[in-house]
Amino acid sequence: MAPASKPKTDEDWRALRFEANRIFTPSTPISVAQLFAGRSSQINSLLDTVAERGRHAIVYGEPGVGKTSLAQIIQHIVPTNAERIKYVRKSAVSSDNYSTIWMSIFKELHFLADLGEGEKRYPISDLYKDGVTPSDVVRELAFFGEDLIPIIVIDEYNLIKDKDSSRQMAETIKAVSDASVNVTIIIVGISDTVENLIDGHASIGRCSEEVLMPRMNSHEMQLLIESRMIGLGMKINGDAKWKIINLSKGLPAFAHSLGKGAVLSAIDTRKMSVTEYNVDHAIETILGGSQNTLKMDYEQAIRSNQERARFRQILTACALADTDESGYFTPKQVQAPLANILKKPIGIDGFNPNLKELASAKRGNVLQQIGSERIFRYRFASPAMQPFVIMKGMQDGFLDEKAKSALSAPEQGTLFSNEL
Repeated sequence: MAPASKPKTDEDWRALRFEANRIFTPSTPISVAQLFAGRSSQINSLLDTVAERGRHAIVYGEPGVGKTSLAQIIQHIVPTNAERIKYVRKSAVSSDNYSTIWMSIFKELHFLADLGEGEKRYPISDLYKDGVTPSDVVRELAFFGEDLIPIIVIDEYNLIKDKDSSRQMAETIKAVSDASVNVTIIIVGISDTVENLIDGHASIGRCSEEVLMPRMNSHEMQLLIESRMIGLGMKINGDAKWKIINLSKGLPAFAHSLGKGAVLSAIDTRKMSVTEYNVDHAIETILGGSQNTLKMDYEQAIRSNQERARFRQILTACALADTDESGYFTPKQVQAPLANILKKPIGIDGFNPNLKELASAKRGNVLQQIGSERIFRYRFASPAMQPFVIMKGMQDGFLDEKAKSALSAPEQGTLFSNEL
């Protein structure tokens, strides 16, 4: 018979709480490879890209799906000696242009020179007081030694609005590839398509790998949760685990938020096992104010003096609707979950105008609308709003016990999307 484990002291529980806050990171991207879950296809695509000389990558997808985390951990999983990796990451801002981006990168790259004070290292940016051009960039990148594996990541690329800068970036990638320069450039940004992310993309199609980051699947979300439970020496029961996974809608940041809240709830009660009660407590905490921006945006979206407007119910139905891989749904896909919420059949014409209004400035553009009349498609402008709305629907009593219990099951099936 195994000896009973020694009771934890207050200091032990404080240490466990600290570790839980360290490994659940809803506010920041993952930077340690051991904490990165799933995404084997995307990881292999980037590793193949880094290995193939003259090839570069464009990583794109919805907000909050782990693009930055993938770009940050790639330096740690290239199968070679760490000293060979030269990794530089620049996170773009809206005021950036081609020259400022590369000047920031050049500040992280150095050359040796003796300028009268002995041999010292100086940032390459010191050589370009008036900014840089594509030819300057190609020339400087060519100085990387053959024994190095240089990786340059330009993140938040969607914030660059200057078309000339975007075209110059495409020209640079093509020129670096054509010259067989020993460097991999990885562009990362929020977009549904590469075409919308980088102007002049057609010129680099031959030399760039397009890596779409979709939402995480259930298996990947399971790995995310279970790997952290193992790291903490804690357990999580099935209902709690699947409620986190199903509510998070494939968004790792939300899984981190719910997982962290549930773990802290268990620790506060001196328990080493997370239950559905702890997940429900985490939900209450999130809805109570920790997601202030989502809360304010939600209130703007559903506020109405007309009781029959039903924006709260319609938005909840949108959150439960089946979507494509980019998060878009049609009015038809909203119809069944809305009927379940209202407890009566409803035609599309009965709520279609409301969908259009939810995609307007009056409702804070909580939904995005694409397409044309009669074939409009919608999605949440902020992906994190979708799980938030579902949790609000639970709190407001829009989901019956059958629906709530489905959130704790391995598969939700078609409970919310049966055809009428």
